[in-house]
Amino acid sequence: MQRLRGAATRLRQRIARTGQGNGTPANQAGGRLYLLRRRLARRIAHWARCAGAGTLAALGGLATLPVGFLWGVLRLLTNHRDPLGGFAFPVRIAGRIWRFFFRRSRARHDNDAQADALNLNVNDPRKDSDPVTGTSIAPGSTALDGQNSKFALSMKAAADGYLGFKPTSMMHVAAEYAGLPNGIRAVAATVQSTAVTGDQTLPLSKRVVHKLLEAYEEALLAAKTADDMVTQFQTLHRFDIQRILNPRTNEWMWNVTPTGGEGAETAMFQPGRIEAGCVLTAVLYRSYQPVHMMQRGSEIEGMGYGLKSLADAVDALWKRTNAFYPVDDRVTDDIGRVTTRLKTAAQHAEMAGKLFLEDHSREISHNTHPRKGPAAEGMWNAPR
Repeated sequence: MQRLRGAATRLRQRIARTGQGNGTPANQAGGRLYLLRRRLARRIAHWARCAGAGTLAALGGLATLPVGFLWGVLRLLTNHRDPLGGFAFPVRIAGRIWRFFFRRSRARHDNDAQADALNLNVNDPRKDSDPVTGTSIAPGSTALDGQNSKFALSMKAAADGYLGFKPTSMMHVAAEYAGLPNGIRAVAATVQSTAVTGDQTLPLSKRVVHKLLEAYEEALLAAKTADDMVTQFQTLHRFDIQRILNPRTNEWMWNVTPTGGEGAETAMFQPGRIEAGCVLTAVLYRSYQPVHMMQRGSEIEGMGYGLKSLADAVDALWKRTNAFYPVDDRVTDDIGRVTTRLKTAAQHAEMAGKLFLEDHSREISHNTHPRKGPAAEGMWNAPR
């Protein structure tokens, strides 16, 4: 065992010594080893959770065994049309427990795998340096591009992930409703982090910071409205939900159409498309730490585009709810209010981008149009 540990340590040290550059074979090997370890850890964790789910299912079946036996005997004595249903009760309980925890574990495994598959690759001037100028940020060629910022692109991908989803079961729609508060709060936390970082560690205008904080506060109000919407949906549609979560014997006979429901009974407890996209964006965005103010400016501009993409996704949810989904009008109205608040938050964030251009116009001009060339403008560089 000590020999194996020593060999592993020497391998890591060799990779660290030889893999200094980005994209070297040693660095690529280290990346592959890291991904393999992550994949193995995910699978082991999933298997462990499945083992625990099996144990809980067995315990649940054993705990309900006396009830199932008495119920079955009672049905036999009363000549019930389904006499074996009572004896099968422990099996159904065990199956529900198993499916509930297995699907949650599988969803967690798939979300972690998706998070590892996504990658916000960025240029770090401290690593990807230009051999001539010493920096990957070339004055005169740097431009602000909020639409292609990391935050804006990630949020657009999250919104597209929902817009391309066409649920046919209200269990999946319920998952979208239930995930809205958490997803909006995750995005709001990203906006707040950008504002706090700009206020404490960046040479940034205070007006920009204040506008970002206003966008954050409006997004929090949207999340609070979404909380009220979820509570109202679960209250007004408790009977419909219980028909699927706790069906009576042959509940399908009350179906309006001859086909059965396509959504799993626990689908409403799994992350919705909007929530998953927002949380993935927030998690991945934490690893992005731009070191130049032009990059920071692109991200500040991108806050407005990103929040608008989220508002568009929620607006699509509202339109589908209004036109197709059989829910109470009060739920529809609450989703509309969530959309309105998100659009207001996007307007505040968009104003933050405009204030960045206005308050830092001189610094931006020196980067985009350096006087007498980059080398000459570099003589005004501030000490690090």
